[in-house]
Amino acid sequence: MGRLRYGVATTLDGFIASPDGSAAWIVEDASIDFDALFAEHAAFVMGRKTYEVMLSFGGPENKLAGRPKESVVVVSDEMKQADYPHITVVPGASCLDAVRALKASVEGDVWLMGGGMLAGPCLEAGLMDTVEAAIMPVVLGDGIKMLATVRGSSGAYRLQLQHLERLEHSGIILTKYAVVTGPVKETGGD
Repeated sequence: MGRLRYGVATTLDGFIASPDGSAAWIVEDASIDFDALFAEHAAFVMGRKTYEVMLSFGGPENKLAGRPKESVVVVSDEMKQADYPHITVVPGASCLDAVRALKASVEGDVWLMGGGMLAGPCLEAGLMDTVEAAIMPVVLGDGIKMLATVRGSSGAYRLQLQHLERLEHSGIILTKYAVVTGPVKETGGD
């Protein structure tokens, strides 16, 4: 069974996109080996907007090109499977079942790419194994949250730091946390 790893670039104040959906604020760092990062994963799950960004990379820059259809899952209520025969399209209402099935079927890790709207439900459903955030030295003040749909009433989720690294050139902080518990209700103690 594969692990679901939420890998995302985020601002210091926890946004993965500006209010208009742009990620133009992402800081680049040549020391990040994207070929190695993609090679760590057997499958990929993302929303339509992230997929469209990935499509904008042509040739060898598109790290999803040429992968088996079953290993690239795009969650969208707008896209039609018939129009995208090279990937698997699932409607939003079926996304958790699709992620469960993907985790059960792959030998290797599954990268949940971007997608704060998709990450929240996966965390709440107990499907997420790690949160891997590349924290950019940027503050937006507003935008799309890193975990947009996690309901505060569910309580806090406990994470355990597994990796922390500062990239000297860019100031990006790479973090990796294991999800160690489900929602923990705050007790309001003294």
